Amino acid sequence: MVNESMQQCPFCHSLIDQQAAIAAAAVQDKANQSYSDASYMKTAAVAMWVFLGISFIPFIPLVGWGFVLTFFAVLALLIRWQVKFGGINTADPDYSRAKRSRNIALVLWLVAIPAFIVKTLWVAIVQWMLS
Repeated sequence: MVNESMQQCPFCHSLIDQQAAIAAAAVQDKANQSYSDASYMKTAAVAMWVFLGISFIPFIPLVGWGFVLTFFAVLALLIRWQVKFGGINTADPDYSRAKRSRNIALVLWLVAIPAFIVKTLWVAIVQWMLS
């Protein structure tokens, strides 16, 4: 770890370019934040599917609203992540993991669209058959 006020490396005694150190620290901080946000986004996408699955149980009708809310929350998180972190230029493996988590959340979100349509049709058919 390099302190931005240091003039030289304490280990190899080479000179440190302070502007480059500050820029590298900023990129690293942004990459770390991207990983945190992508992990949260992936968790929200999984929760969206849990809400969708539980909404098939007719005794718990309000869970469907949980799906709708998390559906739009994941969409907002996907857009926010892409705008904020999509253009980071780093070789950090955590950033690669962040992009993978973002992609997983995106796939889960995209597949949720037809799944919700199927669920809605299934509920309508069951209600029609019971009436």
